[in-house]
Amino acid sequence: RYVEVAPSSTDNMLGFYDETNTPLPAQKLANGKWLIHHPNLPALGATSISVKKATAILELTPFEYDENQLETPFYQITWNEAGQFTSIFDKKNNRQVLAENSRGNVFQLFEDKPMWHDAWDIDLFYQEKQKEIADLSSFELLENGPLRLTLKQVRHSEKSQITQLIHFYHNSPEIRFETEVDWQDRNQLLKVAFPVSVHASEASYDIQFGNVKRPTHWNTSWDYARFETVGHQWADLSEKNYGVSLLNESKYGYDIKDSTIRLTLLKAAGYPDTEADLGIQNFTYSLYPHNGDFLDGETVKTAWELNNPIFTSNGAVETFSLFHTTNPYVMIDSVKQAEDENGFIVRLHEFAGTHGEATLASDYTITATQECNLLEEDEEINTTTTFPIAPFEIKTFRVHLA
Repeated sequence: RYVEVAPSSTDNMLGFYDETNTPLPAQKLANGKWLIHHPNLPALGATSISVKKATAILELTPFEYDENQLETPFYQITWNEAGQFTSIFDKKNNRQVLAENSRGNVFQLFEDKPMWHDAWDIDLFYQEKQKEIADLSSFELLENGPLRLTLKQVRHSEKSQITQLIHFYHNSPEIRFETEVDWQDRNQLLKVAFPVSVHASEASYDIQFGNVKRPTHWNTSWDYARFETVGHQWADLSEKNYGVSLLNESKYGYDIKDSTIRLTLLKAAGYPDTEADLGIQNFTYSLYPHNGDFLDGETVKTAWELNNPIFTSNGAVETFSLFHTTNPYVMIDSVKQAEDENGFIVRLHEFAGTHGEATLASDYTITATQECNLLEEDEEINTTTTFPIAPFEIKTFRVHLA
């Protein structure tokens, strides 16, 4: 994973090392921090990274940048004069990500005046009045190093400004859009659109403890009424062997019609709060093309990493993982002290929709495990750490560590 650190030294010649004194790839960023790539961070745990004065640093970049095109280890990308992507060719999978003759990362602005409940409703007729925010004020190459290349774009609507840092990574196919909006457009709905070269009759959306599928067409009145769908951390459109996910860390409304994935970004309702959404807004979303469906492509893991960045602090610690599981489709959702202070409570769920078996493990010694209900009431005594789990099942355990 990638970790941003801010060492006390402002020296441009620093080296970073893991606990075995193995050097870690690093890059000084435009904001003065350092980006480190650590390949073996422990689950729900910690490790130490040491900082030393370096005599030389890695400066070679795997990125090739030109005026309107870019080649990364994963993609060949072109864009138009408005800074909108006109081609994203996936080199690893030999696939064009964007639909033919389309543009990606397009900001679409709609008049938003629902019949009832300004702040709660989006009526389908909003699509009748659409315009693009294509006025590009500036475009620059901000960073180009061994780990990351960053493009900076600034664009304006009639009243608002959108600033984006678009990050491409040396070891990840994720394209991350770090966004700041000074939003002053009232009664307007802002979406970002990615028409993709994927044909599927259903799209998948992340919900709590699982996912849900919705059709990509509006052939029935039921489909027509579900034009906007919640997605907690991601939405995905996949064929059997290839797909595209759109990840988010704070924007939860999607619509996917045919092969166009759109994420709802802002909605400045006039009632009951006349200042709703106005002012500075910061958020991040990511385009994540992948091999296979969202399970094979590890969309869930990648979206979780976007929503849970690595925290750093001064000090040293021996590497440890507090808890982890052996099943790739079982996710630990929370770890807390029990309400009665008798052990840890670990809650997890299965997200792939399959029966299976999992083992709850720790780098510490687990002395006792008891399965509980959601109220932390013990249900089974002396439960083993290996257990069966059903599709989308939620399990809660009381765990004692030595």
